[in-house]
Amino acid sequence: MVRLKDIKEASRLAFAYMKPGVIANHVMTADEYQADIDAGALYAHTWPGGVLFLRKRERYHLLSYCVNDQNIFPDVELPAGTVTEIAYKPNGANAAKEAIQYWKQVWLKQVFERIRLTRPGGLIYKPLHACLTPESKQHRIVLAGNQDIDDCIKLIQANFDPITGHIPTSREIKASIVEGCILCVKDSYSDEICGLLRCIHRAASVEIRQLALNEDVRGQGLASKLLDAFNEKWNEKKSTVWMRDGNMPALKAYQSAGFVTDGWRANVLTN
Repeated sequence: MVRLKDIKEASRLAFAYMKPGVIANHVMTADEYQADIDAGALYAHTWPGGVLFLRKRERYHLLSYCVNDQNIFPDVELPAGTVTEIAYKPNGANAAKEAIQYWKQVWLKQVFERIRLTRPGGLIYKPLHACLTPESKQHRIVLAGNQDIDDCIKLIQANFDPITGHIPTSREIKASIVEGCILCVKDSYSDEICGLLRCIHRAASVEIRQLALNEDVRGQGLASKLLDAFNEKWNEKKSTVWMRDGNMPALKAYQSAGFVTDGWRANVLTN
């Protein structure tokens, strides 16, 4: 693996292998390229069959790829804790199966699937506050501040798998706070964070990346309260969220907040 130090070099590699007929999941914005390059976290490997990109995180490695010859396998060993996702629309199921089979022959195994839910922008939204229990009244929703960075990281780490949970780095948490993209549930008496919703926003859409609650406050309607606040803040934009297939409590909460399944699925693979 070679560490990439220039955004032009990264873009050149991606475009060189992004041709008709390739199997690929490499999608990065210019800002994402630059952030990973600045952090010394973006690596690449080329071989006659394609190119790999590896984005190093604190507890895992995120793999993306462009493979233009499925008969030639990469000649590099991936570090432990490497994860990749193969996302597809219903009409892309066959291509996804080909990609999964390819990576199974190399290093990776499929561990579970995610589904995507979408909420159109500009909906007339009825808040869900009626779902709240009396116990939840001692909590309030606020935007996270710089003083909350460590608590946000601890909460996410406690609720998501260290390899497949896409746990953000400290740098990403700080950026999310600056952008006003982390909503927190705080205890009104102790001021402790017991839940959060983190999203990322783009020009025309917003994606929920993490929604988590401490175990001792679940069942009080706080997930709905977080989604209320999210919808109030981002109502004019299309919203999306990826969730683990079969997580019925999460599915019900999102559906109650106006999200619907849109047909997109993703296979999660790791080594």
